[in-house]
Amino acid sequence: MNDVAAVRALAHPLRLRLLDLLRFEGPSTATLLGQRVNESSGATSYHLRQLARYGFIEEAPSRGGRERLWHYRGRAITLSGGDGSSDHQLLAEILSREAYALDRFLARRELAPEWDAGSFFASLALRLTRAELDELHQGFDELLAHFRRAGEEEAPPEARPVRLLAFAYPFLSEEP
Repeated sequence: MNDVAAVRALAHPLRLRLLDLLRFEGPSTATLLGQRVNESSGATSYHLRQLARYGFIEEAPSRGGRERLWHYRGRAITLSGGDGSSDHQLLAEILSREAYALDRFLARRELAPEWDAGSFFASLALRLTRAELDELHQGFDELLAHFRRAGEEEAPPEARPVRLLAFAYPFLSEEP
């Protein structure tokens, strides 16, 4: 599937919000999601179909009735170097959403004190070659593979959704 088209599919703030709700709160219907984001079920349904078209979500098994139940499927995309305009807008929107989520956590961390000790934030400066940066990326993916679960039923009962955001890129001097 074309990553450029998938990036464009994500480049809508409402779609990112719907994706977050499905990722972190579990399966839902267009009607319930519409109520959560203060949009009509028709508009929400349209955006859900677009997310499904590019493999970010899919229909979950029906609970009976007419409404579709959607769940997060997860799909990795690669932001290319290309012209960068749509990539840049998407990255800016994602970073804005993540910064907002971090602010919410920091403001409300007393609500989950038992989880606060396990939470961490790291900002490191490393000197790496391009090959070492690739190796770090691969090692990071391998480490995370240990914690990925295909579905909710595989997670221990005490498991909670956790946001993980990591960056690794070369430092570029501010001088021209």
